[in-house]
Amino acid sequence: MESSTPEGHVKQVVLDRLPRCAVCHSPYDEDDINVVSSRRDVWMMVVECEVCHARNFVAAVLKDGDPDQAKVALQKMSDEARGGQAAFEIDDRGEVVETPAESAGPPVSAGDVADMHEFLNGFDGDFRKLFGAGEPRG
Repeated sequence: MESSTPEGHVKQVVLDRLPRCAVCHSPYDEDDINVVSSRRDVWMMVVECEVCHARNFVAAVLKDGDPDQAKVALQKMSDEARGGQAAFEIDDRGEVVETPAESAGPPVSAGDVADMHEFLNGFDGDFRKLFGAGEPRG
């Protein structure tokens, strides 16, 4: 992405302020920044580390943008990432509008976590045996 485009310029500003991953300290580049929503005065982005996949939610408030509106949008992004709640966008008036999120399935339950814990306690690490890769195909 060229820095001469509005998106490239906003990404460069983000990179100037957030040059490295806080978790593994790998440097970010423009390809690590995904624009979720952009309006004239507020840009919502997710910065994901290519190495460790840690994510940062970023709101870029431009010119006369409303910082409080950006805080609300960031909170909704964070809630969505933690709990699979409805997604959102910022409409033309700068208002946060919820949109239905695509579901990848039912939420993970406490029972699911307990079952996985039990499985992992007995798992010997042999993925070939687990997925049948070592067995002849017939």
